[in-house]
Amino acid sequence: MGIPADSNASYGGAEVAEFLEAIGNIRENDPISWHRAWSDQAQKAEKIAQDAQDHAHRNAARMAFLRASNYTRASAYMMTGDEPRKSDTRVAPILKKAVELFRKAIPLMDGPVHILQIPYQDEIRLPAYLYLPPPSCRVPGKIPLVVNPVGADSMQEEIYHMFPAAGPELGYAVLTFEGPGQGLTLHEHNVPMRPDWEAVTEAVMNYLFRYAAERPGLELDLDRVAIAGASLGGYFALRGAADARFKACVAVDPIYDLWDFVTRHVSAILGYWDQGWVPDAIINNVVWLGMRFSFQTKWEIRTSARFLGVSTPTEILRAMKQFTLRQTEGCYLDQLECATFVTGAANSLYLDVDNHAVKVFNGLKHQQKELWVAESPGQGSLQAKMGAMGICNQRVFEFLDNRFGVDRRKAS
Repeated sequence: MGIPADSNASYGGAEVAEFLEAIGNIRENDPISWHRAWSDQAQKAEKIAQDAQDHAHRNAARMAFLRASNYTRASAYMMTGDEPRKSDTRVAPILKKAVELFRKAIPLMDGPVHILQIPYQDEIRLPAYLYLPPPSCRVPGKIPLVVNPVGADSMQEEIYHMFPAAGPELGYAVLTFEGPGQGLTLHEHNVPMRPDWEAVTEAVMNYLFRYAAERPGLELDLDRVAIAGASLGGYFALRGAADARFKACVAVDPIYDLWDFVTRHVSAILGYWDQGWVPDAIINNVVWLGMRFSFQTKWEIRTSARFLGVSTPTEILRAMKQFTLRQTEGCYLDQLECATFVTGAANSLYLDVDNHAVKVFNGLKHQQKELWVAESPGQGSLQAKMGAMGICNQRVFEFLDNRFGVDRRKAS
């Protein structure tokens, strides 16, 4: 699930006044006004960035380029296209522009950033960034690392405003990447999402270990590697954490079972369909009718179909049933041995705590686990800790510090 533009404000992804100006120009159920509003803000932010850069205002230029990138990305958010298994033709160029603007901010960051291409399948390469801490922020010893997968409808430039914006100044390296069904891997290369995300993280880890071995000067500590993600990215992190090379896992407001999520938010008729009592045609026609009268329904169905690589509502449902930590015998989480930090959001509009975060926590058989359920919005009770990135990062990196033996009092 993507991170709304305003929730990125604390780490440079938005200015509150620019956000308010944009939403003031958006008409309800009107994707054209949405695109124009965010595109206008992106152009204004880009001009601010260029002016700041011309006057050698490094920090102002960096922050404005980040906002311009984020607003550009947001401008394409409601573009769903009309053809099955194909993106709206406007999306890929817009996302490429967002990447271009983001990369203008990279040389203005305090620490080095490596732009990577991770081999995946055939000729497909997964775009990735490796953010390194500046020398002044190093902690004693080699550099611990966080691998940060993207969520359902995100791109890696968007999730910069979570762990990558905070980790390097705390002495951590952070690796982000776009996997199947995400960002330009989806919209340019047409690679759909897959539920067995451990196959993706295996490819990422194999590349990372080779990359670090070939560049010992980076001083990456491969004995202190964590994986962390939010919402569906939290599910991906938990799938990947079965790899013994990960020594810690952070699942921020994760999904336990996508089918459970779907069936709690729609008509009970799905239960009859699931038992074979209602044919596909009825479900498909009911949903298609709903899409004609509700832009939200239309957006949700087309967006889900696009990243899952399917065409019809019933194909979406069958695909979603595969995204689960539940197994015929036992639970996928039985395989995890690394220390795990799970968070929940009491006011989430999507995932109730008991059926997702608590199920994940209880499914972990080892005792190296912690659960934090935020009860108010300011403390992180909205899904994916929207609007509370600061406290989220504080709790996450305190957990990782304890797991990896980072003593900041000694370092200071």
